[in-house]
Amino acid sequence: MFEVNNRVATARSGKLSGDDWLLETPNILFMDTERFPAPPNAEVIQSQTNDDIYILNKSLDLYQNPRIFIKELIKIREEIGYQAALYLPGIALPNNLALLFYIGADILDSTRASLLSSEGYFLTSDGAWPQDDIQDGECHCPGCDESLYLHNMMALQSELQRVRGHMKRGTLREYVEYKAKTSPKLVEILRRLDTQYYDFQEQRFPVSGANFRAITRLALGRPDIERFRRRVIQRYRKPDVPKVLVLLPCSARKPYSDSTSHYYFRNAIRNSGVSMDVHEVIVTSPLGIVPRELELYYPAQNYDIPVTGQWFEDEKVMINNSLNKYLELNNYSHIINHLGDENLLDIDALVTTEGGPKSDASLKLLQKTLADITEGSDSSWRTRSTQEICSMARFQFGPEAEEMFQSAVVKGRYPKLRIFQGKEQVASISYVTGNLVPTLEGAKFMVEKDIHTVKIADFQITGNVFAVGVDDADPNIRVGDEVAVVRNGKLAASGTARMSGQEMIESTRGEAVRARHRAKS
Repeated sequence: MFEVNNRVATARSGKLSGDDWLLETPNILFMDTERFPAPPNAEVIQSQTNDDIYILNKSLDLYQNPRIFIKELIKIREEIGYQAALYLPGIALPNNLALLFYIGADILDSTRASLLSSEGYFLTSDGAWPQDDIQDGECHCPGCDESLYLHNMMALQSELQRVRGHMKRGTLREYVEYKAKTSPKLVEILRRLDTQYYDFQEQRFPVSGANFRAITRLALGRPDIERFRRRVIQRYRKPDVPKVLVLLPCSARKPYSDSTSHYYFRNAIRNSGVSMDVHEVIVTSPLGIVPRELELYYPAQNYDIPVTGQWFEDEKVMINNSLNKYLELNNYSHIINHLGDENLLDIDALVTTEGGPKSDASLKLLQKTLADITEGSDSSWRTRSTQEICSMARFQFGPEAEEMFQSAVVKGRYPKLRIFQGKEQVASISYVTGNLVPTLEGAKFMVEKDIHTVKIADFQITGNVFAVGVDDADPNIRVGDEVAVVRNGKLAASGTARMSGQEMIESTRGEAVRARHRAKS
């Protein structure tokens, strides 16, 4: 029996069990023969298999052609579903373990490493090297004192533990990008996966996660980053009240509004006397553009990048594509470029920087320009805050969710905001994830509109909701989404998804929803 415990990007950890054994995944299936004995502390050897394991035949042949390999792997992964373990024999090495587990493998084996041992290759986390090229002292593992074979087996085991650690910390994708650079083939596999199989990855990528460093060009293709960019265009619409767009640079500190530079920017905007009419949008790589009200959403407050003041050409193309698509859907009377780089954008805009964007001259020019081009809005902050919540709801749940908050009143001080309809609180904003977190009252609107709903069998919820009790689920649900649990057509609970909607439907084991509020029976 195979049961998934945790999902990290497109990888997952779980437990595979038989009548008298239990195996943690991801894992390595070690050979155990007289010539190639299993290393000390091997968790599983070849004799331990069961019907919940599916094998991708001719894995080594397929692996030689990344295009075909990715196509066949995703095909079998989708065919066997979420409840089976996938075994890829004959291709595992220390430098590709992370990528193979990331793209959906649950079990690998030691056969490739064993063969290279017999051919005199020394395996490291960076690749395979002729043993004669290795300098004394490069490795101090216990295996080096006994044999090349034992060193290589221990290298596999050590890398497995590193991968598990990154999965637990939620940084597997970042580690995969780092490891991919050890081989052109690994870079090709990851690029093909990002450019040709976004839908496969996005369905399995959580909507919230750990902080990460976007330090390679491969980060531009991360599914969670691409999803953010797409949702800004496909779902999000700006509040109606502000008419002036101010484009601001990102900051090293996240969220942006906590940084010193954005304190200066916002202070200049307030001092202009027309801040009600101003909409702030942050320009950044790798996300493209981030409207101010979305700055808490993952991954806008979770990424870190090197700041050099220089842009690569693919970053410029990505930013301008995002901004131009955004402007086709969101109208402004004026656009102000306060980035400090006049050559980055290919749009017509008023430039308000003299020197750096934080210089006194730039801040004064920004303030004066805003005061000169607009007389200010006659709307109230209450109206604008309601519109911002509606914009957030569109981004998080989809366009149909905007109706949920059209008469909402926002109370509290940013970012600790609560949303009310009349006297009833319907949601709050999570400072950790940026999500609108519905109360039971708010979840009732989700049930009415059939947004992010999980339909369960007729049983009383006393704890969390497990997949065995799920009859149906919204296919748009992703891990980390806020959901409404429905029983017999009525709201039973609200909480956070622990599986995607499709996985809830397919699965019979595992936690589907972590319940936060439960309706009275």
